[in-house]
Amino acid sequence: MKLSAEARLRRLLRVFAETGGDGPRTRAFDNLPADSRAHLLEYAALTADELPVIAYFGSPVHWVLITTDRIVMGRQAGLLSIPWADLENATTDTAHVHAAFASGAGGKLSLSRLRLQRRDAEDIEFEVEAGPAFFGLWNVLKTIASLRKE
Repeated sequence: MKLSAEARLRRLLRVFAETGGDGPRTRAFDNLPADSRAHLLEYAALTADELPVIAYFGSPVHWVLITTDRIVMGRQAGLLSIPWADLENATTDTAHVHAAFASGAGGKLSLSRLRLQRRDAEDIEFEVEAGPAFFGLWNVLKTIASLRKE
């Protein structure tokens, strides 16, 4: 059964809130500052039936927007759009995990790098905000990978 855009939005927001929640730069889209929302909408070019859900806004050239259909990333190298259907899994690098635990400064809450494993394409690794919002974002991406398999 294919979920409506509104049902996908509600499910992802629930997962985000239950597993991490808003941080200073990673938030439910509606909770971002107005200028950040406007920037993301301008560059991500959403389709008529696509809804913005959660975003990390590090800067105008470094951001991630999760919508009800895809993951859109603003990067130095340009825009990258990954349809949900292409997402196999979301992980984090083992070396990054070991370094976070070895640092002693926050342990797992200092994790800030995620890796998107894509079907038929190279993995994409990117930096986001550390802390509880990181885990919320990670769980949302894992939920997307499982939803696309339903």
